Amino acid sequence: MSNADVTTLTQDEHEIASLLIRWGHARDSDDWETLSASFQEDATIHLSWISGPARDFVARSRAMAAARKPGTHLKHVISGPWVLVNRDRAFSRCHASLYTRTIMDGHEFDLRSWIRFFDLLVRRDGVWRIVKRTAVYDKDRIDPVDPRGIPKGFFAEMDLSAFPPAAKFLCYDLVRSGLQPTANICVYSDEERELGEEGKAWLQRP
Repeated sequence: MSNADVTTLTQDEHEIASLLIRWGHARDSDDWETLSASFQEDATIHLSWISGPARDFVARSRAMAAARKPGTHLKHVISGPWVLVNRDRAFSRCHASLYTRTIMDGHEFDLRSWIRFFDLLVRRDGVWRIVKRTAVYDKDRIDPVDPRGIPKGFFAEMDLSAFPPAAKFLCYDLVRSGLQPTANICVYSDEERELGEEGKAWLQRP
């Protein structure tokens, strides 16, 4: 590999890393134009509450932001990605943490989810964008902001049996918010391994 090839590869990796971090900032700051521009027009996304076209993800995220309750918020913290590039295709994996401030029965809770994003990307017209984003769930937890006043047995009465163990509190909160959970891929599963194989095959496509 020549020095020019190494420089180009490093630049591609930098642009993709910047794109993935920009995605998180755009989602959390209600920057819908930038969020939409993170995806190719035919992109899909598959995470806790949606599995479908990325354009629907942007539209529904915007609607949820408009209906956001006072005192609630969320933040995506994206780690440095592991990026593989082959010409105009790329496959990326990165860790992410989702921090959510939510309110249940008048009490504030902090919910944290540990996630791995698997991304297929393509460069069109000289610009890298996401073609497919899939979330793999590692674990989650929920903590009261102020334990004082939390009813005795509050957590014991949570029915989490219908949800995957890696995203049980996240899915519980989604249901309480009127959303249908779609999270079903957990770490160290056959489905996660298939995403890795899909990424490798994506790189070899013409």
